[in-house]
Amino acid sequence: MAVSNPPAPSTTFIPNPTYLFSATVNLGKSLGPIPMVEGGVRIVETITGGRIYGPGFNATIEGGVAAPIVVNNGDGTRIQIPYIYAYGYASDGSPFYMEEAGIGSGVTQNTRLIINVGGEYQRLQTTYVLGQPTVNEERTIASVECFTGRQLKVVVT
Repeated sequence: MAVSNPPAPSTTFIPNPTYLFSATVNLGKSLGPIPMVEGGVRIVETITGGRIYGPGFNATIEGGVAAPIVVNNGDGTRIQIPYIYAYGYASDGSPFYMEEAGIGSGVTQNTRLIINVGGEYQRLQTTYVLGQPTVNEERTIASVECFTGRQLKVVVT
């Protein structure tokens, strides 16, 4: 009978989200729905201003656009694919540009934010930022809670 060696320990990385900032934007009048050839509709909403606040980023949002695609899931539910672009000035005076995309229902969504900024907040350009956006029922105010995607290293024996 052959004796087998126990498996070598393996390393697993577990996400450990850390709160980074919150953003709130004011939405202007909606353009749409615009029918899409492949199905669903696109809704275009201007971002007329807002603010970003928290331990990892503080800024004023000057403007932008939210252009989500909404499709039926085939089971009576809808999927929303948000595409959000915003720009403005960080609290240190540096201009910034931000884009956000992801997927979810109208109630819960998960997104990734890509932030282009210099100055005090330049590190955000290489930070993986996770977002959880929400929109009020009137679609006049949207907000997103943002977290870093840091990981814990776990060795399993």
